[in-house]
Amino acid sequence: MTYQNSVSFRRDLHELAELSNQEKKTSKYIAGKLREMGFNVKDHVGGYGVTVDIDSGLPGPTTMIRADMDALPYPDENDPEKTVAIHACGHDAHCGVLLGAAQELRNTLKKGKLRLAFQPGEESLTGAQNMIKDHVLDGVDIVVGSHIRPVQDIPFNTFCASVNHVACATAEITINGKMAHAARPHLGINPIEAASQLITAIGLIKVDPNKSWSIKPTQIHSEKGATNSIPSYVKVIFDIRAQDNEALQQILDKMKGSCRALKEIFGAEASSEIIDYCPGPEYDPELVDLMKKTIVEQFGEKALANDCGGGGEDFHFYKIANPEVRTIYFGVGSGATPGLHARDMHFDDSVLPSASQLLVEFIRKING
Repeated sequence: MTYQNSVSFRRDLHELAELSNQEKKTSKYIAGKLREMGFNVKDHVGGYGVTVDIDSGLPGPTTMIRADMDALPYPDENDPEKTVAIHACGHDAHCGVLLGAAQELRNTLKKGKLRLAFQPGEESLTGAQNMIKDHVLDGVDIVVGSHIRPVQDIPFNTFCASVNHVACATAEITINGKMAHAARPHLGINPIEAASQLITAIGLIKVDPNKSWSIKPTQIHSEKGATNSIPSYVKVIFDIRAQDNEALQQILDKMKGSCRALKEIFGAEASSEIIDYCPGPEYDPELVDLMKKTIVEQFGEKALANDCGGGGEDFHFYKIANPEVRTIYFGVGSGATPGLHARDMHFDDSVLPSASQLLVEFIRKING
């Protein structure tokens, strides 16, 4: 089996790039190709998601293979007021790999069940949760995901058994002060001064030094008005990242403590709201070891790259939704450059047939 169709599938999907939860053409293309292969297709799962169930008729685990399908928004070069969708994160490749492997996955299945899941809305961190609400995890024992990797992570035509994303959150802190004329500051409560101290205090938060983490303010906003008036409020946006979910929660809890302290120091009320959240990975170590073994068996020792990490992924909501589910998420060295999410990101898609082959052989060890 050559799996060469994975390349043509990916190139077709590249031209259909659509934003999160708007993947109408992408979904139609994927469903159409699967039906041409003779699969019974379920569409509109969690929005524009597409699933296929394959049943061996014999006892065994139910393994779900997930590929994300959405693209990223960028300003239209001809009209900056408009937005265009571009596959700058490789989700077209992920769908191409799973489509390219689909028929052989069916032939490989000897026990248990397979569920092929093409997921919308990864970039908006909504797709996995929407599909979960539509029961995509029902009866599932194992969930497998993958992602192409940039040149900064692993060499081209190599694979890593574990992509170690971080747990991440975006927090919006609102500080309410008291408006006053700047000539009489003692009559007001200056939320900007309070914000400056809060930013310093949050920057001094510490968690386990054996784990990686970062906290940084990325935006600050106040009301428009006279420049000689103390404003009534300030909003500060923080990006928080941590090696695991426990460390992230510790940071968020300490941030709330810093907010409470502002009332004692400044008399300013501060409230914190999480406006984006993405959990970190909790992979099954036996599945990771099995993937390493499969990579070496199929392509040799040189093809096994060190584990890599960075960024967030809504894939990990599957584990949060059902802690009993075993998960793994491997990386495909595609030579993507200059980096993921760069508008002009490009990669060598000749690696995709090998990624399809790896997926099939890995599933063969679980359900074969």
